[in-house]
Amino acid sequence: MKKSTRINLILIIALVCVSTASIIARWLIDVPAVSLALWRMLTASIFLWVYCLSKPKTKLSKKNRWLTALSGVFLGLHFLFFFGALKLTTIANATFLATLSPIFTLIIEKFILKRQLSSGLVSGILIAIVGLIIIVWNDFNFESAHLRGNLLSLTCSFWICITYLLTNKIRQNTSTIVYSRSLYFWAAVTLFIVALFTGAETYSFSGMEYTGLVLLGLIPTIFGHSLLYYALKFVPPTAVASVPLGEPVIASIAAMFIFQEFAEINVFIGGFIILTGLFITIKFKITN
Repeated sequence: MKKSTRINLILIIALVCVSTASIIARWLIDVPAVSLALWRMLTASIFLWVYCLSKPKTKLSKKNRWLTALSGVFLGLHFLFFFGALKLTTIANATFLATLSPIFTLIIEKFILKRQLSSGLVSGILIAIVGLIIIVWNDFNFESAHLRGNLLSLTCSFWICITYLLTNKIRQNTSTIVYSRSLYFWAAVTLFIVALFTGAETYSFSGMEYTGLVLLGLIPTIFGHSLLYYALKFVPPTAVASVPLGEPVIASIAAMFIFQEFAEINVFIGGFIILTGLFITIKFKITN
């Protein structure tokens, strides 16, 4: 299998896996947002550290340890704000605004890092965003009832944007597992501190809720985000950040079968446009 084909397949698998997060979170409606985020990060970190006991890995360099800890803080904030948004606004609004990180990475890479981005990469992102707008056009609003949730979701896009940019730098000389196990650990530490200060319930959940929390750590995190971090060694941050743009499509289809939330025709039209944009985006890399 060609390297480019393998990376594209990894990105597709990652997209499907990260798209389960909002569905699982809706299932765990009584679990506080900070607890959803904390258990997601803690579970993923524990699984990776246990895995490394049987297969010893190299360690992070001193410089990368600090950068990874910083990345963990931003990743923890990303999930805190995302799950907080899901408690306050619709899944359509939350997932749409949470996937706007390509815009932030595009601006930072272009104007701050002074990187030359290919026109194909930019075009693919713009096409995908058009598709997302079509999907949420009927539901998207900034009415007072949804304003806080919408703003939380938009802010979480910025946090994950910073995480992607830092990951791109660290992953050049660090394996995915070595990076991810520490990244999730520091994200969990960040969220634990938040939970202490807010007094949120972090245990005493039902068996079903614990099952959902473990699934959050496995499916959208280890098999979702970790695969995205793996791809960041080979694909620019803006391209990787654009992959979750397909999340609202998959989440909407899943909601039809699980919660009987039937999607309208705009979801299918927008979904086709999004997938077209994603296909264009992942085919392009940063040009010199």
